[in-house]
Amino acid sequence: MPPPPQHGGRSVTPPPHGREATLLPPDEPQQPQRGADSTAFMCPHCEAVLSNPSAVQCDSCLRPVRQKSPVLRVVFPTGELKISVGQHLVLGRDAGQSPVASTFTQFDNVSRRHSTVWLDPSGTAWVRDEGSTNGTFVNGERLPRGVEAPLRDGDELRLAADVTGTVQLG
Repeated sequence: MPPPPQHGGRSVTPPPHGREATLLPPDEPQQPQRGADSTAFMCPHCEAVLSNPSAVQCDSCLRPVRQKSPVLRVVFPTGELKISVGQHLVLGRDAGQSPVASTFTQFDNVSRRHSTVWLDPSGTAWVRDEGSTNGTFVNGERLPRGVEAPLRDGDELRLAADVTGTVQLG
């Protein structure tokens, strides 16, 4: 039988496997890699390790991870809406109920009080259909009346058949 392979003057033995791997300590202590960044970037909400240190949103819990105050933007072809933390914004054609009614007045199929969008204190964006006639849709799925659905960066928010906006969290 040939002698075990040599590495740097030491014999190299294959790592233990099966039950032995859980019972035997390693032959040599693990040394931290030189020059490697030992700082892990973690989500402040769920503590998942972030694969991208400059990520805007956690892949696990979908909450924003930036330390600055989050902002929700919904970009429609007729205008961009900006919602700050704690603000609730009614989307619809009635200026008495929606401060952004001018964004939707040209669309007869959008209800006067169609839906509400908001950003909660944790930075999670939400939408709720307010009993609209023609529906509120997130990524093509119709929301039941009164149901609150979370919004993620890049989601498509559609009011009725033809008023589509893109969600931006940042």
